[in-house]
Amino acid sequence: MKSLKIQIVENSIHSSGTTGHSSNNAGTLQYVNAGCTRQTTQKTAVVRNNHYNLAFCPVKFVDQQLDYICKMGRQYIARWRNPFATAAWLHVTFTRCHPFDDANGRMARLVSSIPLLRFGFPPLCITPNGRRVYYDSMNIAWEGDYQPMIDCFVDCIRDAMTDVDRIMG
Repeated sequence: MKSLKIQIVENSIHSSGTTGHSSNNAGTLQYVNAGCTRQTTQKTAVVRNNHYNLAFCPVKFVDQQLDYICKMGRQYIARWRNPFATAAWLHVTFTRCHPFDDANGRMARLVSSIPLLRFGFPPLCITPNGRRVYYDSMNIAWEGDYQPMIDCFVDCIRDAMTDVDRIMG
């Protein structure tokens, strides 16, 4: 399955006290509103290709959706017995919201690690060999079937733990 490029579309100019910089593919620096959600920056995240445009959570609902994700995530961590199912739900819901201008994938993997850490597992680590399965399972989970993503997370952690055992001798 082909990766899609996410484009951030500026709706209006909004100044922010929080600043950061990010290097884009051309090697130039660009301004990044570190820690500010898209609701603050008023930017819409859109996936564009030749066939369709897919928008993420509307700007005006980003902070509300992020609050919902945090609230439900805490409940799921406290009540669910399967930390991998919780991690998959958190990951998919967070990426669907796409709350920030940049680094949403990294943040989703970080947030998804919380239930794993709470149950004594290491944080989520997607190895280069597991990347294709990770992207494919994420696409399937977006359609409502979380099992491939759960399996992917289990396999990635198993592979990472095997690598650590091998390195440590």
